[in-house]
Amino acid sequence: MSTRTRTRTRTRIPRRPAALAVGLAAVLAASVGPSFAAPHGSTGPAVTRTVATAAPSVVNPGNQVSLQYDSAYLPMTATGGKAPYTWSAVNLPVGASVNSSTGLISGLLRGSGIRTVTVTAKDATGATASTTFTWRVIRDACPRC
Repeated sequence: MSTRTRTRTRTRIPRRPAALAVGLAAVLAASVGPSFAAPHGSTGPAVTRTVATAAPSVVNPGNQVSLQYDSAYLPMTATGGKAPYTWSAVNLPVGASVNSSTGLISGLLRGSGIRTVTVTAKDATGATASTTFTWRVIRDACPRC
């Protein structure tokens, strides 16, 4: 049986504390959030980072088809921006309305025809976004059968 001996050689890497401190400050600035500045008495440069809020976007629900005298239930959603949102809609089918705080379109559809509906969401900063879709309400041949 043979015995092997391992020899390790270590290469010494010179350390530069000033470069490490500046690099660490940059890493911390990227990970702590919207803004970061070096503490008082720091010899490194101050790092400031500002995060912009994405503009809101209203999710398009796709074209809608309903029967006259049916109940409408269409929840609208938005992404981005800063909640809460204020909702509004134009050219809804007769009998439908939008809840301005939840974005839910509901009601009893009384008219028939095709409408081009535009729904708009306004975020807490005042930025707006909208989407447009068609809503076809078909007159039922026998509404009481």
